Amino acid sequence: MLKNFAILVMIVLLPLAIDAQYAGRYTDGEDYAVYFEQTPYGLTIRPVMWTATQLLREKQTSSSGKRTKFFEVVDRPARSAMFSLDAQGKAVGVTITGMDGAGLKLVRSDGPPLPVELLLEGRSREAAAGYIGRNDLKKAMEVAAQVLRRLPTKTNSVVAFLNSLAHHFQSHAAFHNLMGYALVQAGDRAAALKSFKRAYDLDPHVKLSGSDDDPTSGLARLNSLPDDQNATGWKVPFPLASVFAKPTAAEIAKVERDWSSRDLKPRGVKEELRSTVRIADRTFNVRIVSHVVLGSRHYGAIIFPANARPKSLPVIIEAKGVSPKYFPLDLESLHSPRMMADDADKFVYVVPTFRGEVLNFNGKTFISEGDRTDALDGATDDVIALLSVALVTTPEADGSRVCAFGHSRGGNVALLAGIRDKRIDCVADWAGPTDWFYAMGTDGWTEQELWKEGLRIRANTLQTGGQNIERFLKRAIDRTATLADVRRRMIASSPLYFARRLPPSQFHYGVEDPSVPVRNGLELVSILRRLRIPETRFQGFFYPGQGHDTDRILAPVTTRAFLLKSLKTQ
Repeated sequence: MLKNFAILVMIVLLPLAIDAQYAGRYTDGEDYAVYFEQTPYGLTIRPVMWTATQLLREKQTSSSGKRTKFFEVVDRPARSAMFSLDAQGKAVGVTITGMDGAGLKLVRSDGPPLPVELLLEGRSREAAAGYIGRNDLKKAMEVAAQVLRRLPTKTNSVVAFLNSLAHHFQSHAAFHNLMGYALVQAGDRAAALKSFKRAYDLDPHVKLSGSDDDPTSGLARLNSLPDDQNATGWKVPFPLASVFAKPTAAEIAKVERDWSSRDLKPRGVKEELRSTVRIADRTFNVRIVSHVVLGSRHYGAIIFPANARPKSLPVIIEAKGVSPKYFPLDLESLHSPRMMADDADKFVYVVPTFRGEVLNFNGKTFISEGDRTDALDGATDDVIALLSVALVTTPEADGSRVCAFGHSRGGNVALLAGIRDKRIDCVADWAGPTDWFYAMGTDGWTEQELWKEGLRIRANTLQTGGQNIERFLKRAIDRTATLADVRRRMIASSPLYFARRLPPSQFHYGVEDPSVPVRNGLELVSILRRLRIPETRFQGFFYPGQGHDTDRILAPVTTRAFLLKSLKTQ
């Protein structure tokens, strides 16, 4: 018995030991480092300043040999690492692709720390001295802007770093502009105003690295821009502050009545296409279906394994994210089948193509009708309707076991679907917005300030405030929506105000998320506790050092266990 146990331990530990020989720090010795770590789940990679730790797997390629070893990121194979080995087989260097540092010659080294690493450790003066000593102040500015944008918790270190450089930049507009935005993010608006004014005097249109933020925009958000600079913006027929007033109990109840009055029964159901799809090295059956709901024809995918018995498979709804350009739905890239790993073929996956958005599959394009800007509350209607279609047309589906999952916009929709549809037994939310009134401001600005600036510059969806202006204010700009209409959509898109209605749920958020601040998850957990919801019904996971992707290793593992338990597949 002990002998067999020892053999088993050796078998389990041998792959870990093999991968462990690649663990360590690799650097170009100047501005870049990448870290490989051996974990219980395998070898991971994280480039410096990245907030997504990624799991690797070894893969044989035509270039692999005794002196090289090739690894790819498990869920994004376009990202990879090729290790160079010495004569003893020890990793001495690496080349990475698809990430920061691609093409650099990186050598294994334990030190000394680079200036960027000193900055991230909070050793701001030493970091500044490093750039000053090599006379590379331009790089110092670039690094400061990147850290400020990617790692919100490092803001105070960035401010200290910039203060250590200030005497080199007394008449440098870009420096004072960057300092202004850093100080806002740090909460010192009085000092930020001085920096913006100095930058404005030097060059009112100098841009913050990696964005369109200039001192004119900074002054406008702080209500310190001359009036003539605000004259050409969009107007709404009510004060913007009234949009962000705290939702009242009457408004919340009215939204709930509106939900209950909607006729989401699907009509005119059609099977558009039947085929197979390959996801995470598994082949599934797929049906593309369409149906009419609220007068518009919508499309969706129903994915399931072959040869399953009737009503034997629980259902996972996957709600996709969204970008300012509304990227299309790609079935091969779905999260949930990958996340369920060896249990992937125990489920039916229901995947809506939200109103106004696109599904590309097998060389065909399917475009759901409707207003794509109704991307949260309206998208939840689409989930509910497609679930009804799936349960009626998929004999294998067990409608008594249903969970909703999504990331970012998809996390928001998964929460709303769980709140609105009693058929949904559990929700797994990754980085979903929960409150559009108070939780979604970024970079030290409130959401109201970002929308105000977006109105001033007539922002497109890629500019400050533009995506949410399109989503919530565009109809008011066009004079087709009232203040009450705007607030109703915002409330109906904010799960926080209906948290008491959630089924058992998990919430996953990255502490360094610059897009959906971690307070969205923290506030949701807080309100559930204030409502005295039993803590057996919800779990919040908040990942230090991780960003909008949450923890791409732990979040899938934890979510998978939650779904298996909730859907009674174990």
